[in-house]
Amino acid sequence: MSSGITTKTKPTIKLISISYNRLSRNDIDSIVPIEQQNSHNPWSKNQLIESILNPTNLCYSISIKNQIIGFLIAMPALDTADILNISINKAFQGKGYGNKLLHYLIKELKDRMISQLILEVRVSNQAAIAFYLKHGFEEISLRKNYYMNNSKHPNQKEDGIIMRLKF
Repeated sequence: MSSGITTKTKPTIKLISISYNRLSRNDIDSIVPIEQQNSHNPWSKNQLIESILNPTNLCYSISIKNQIIGFLIAMPALDTADILNISINKAFQGKGYGNKLLHYLIKELKDRMISQLILEVRVSNQAAIAFYLKHGFEEISLRKNYYMNNSKHPNQKEDGIIMRLKF
């Protein structure tokens, strides 16, 4: 007769080294593929470079072990900032990295005495809308035919929802 002993152990927790950095032109080859994999109408390499080189824009990356897994570009103006672009590598989506990057931006904005964040999102981008609603954004307006290329119907324009977060 054998007796079995069962022991419960706590799961091992691996700490992941996450860093936030200001984007530079040197990061362009890391962020272009992320932008291309996440958008039906991705920004061009030149658009990304121009945004990064614009000294008034806030351009940040989120990295794990020195590998960029996402980026964010925002444009501050007085007490408001607009998110122009936010994107996380598909392999890292759904793991909280978008949340972390957004919270990093909000902390930076609060430090600059900026009290609200605005963005536009395609009406068809339900995942992004849900993400922003989860973070306290509210829908404040609709821009009819705002996006030139509709992700589902290429010959039609697509509406954009304007969302705002006050903090």
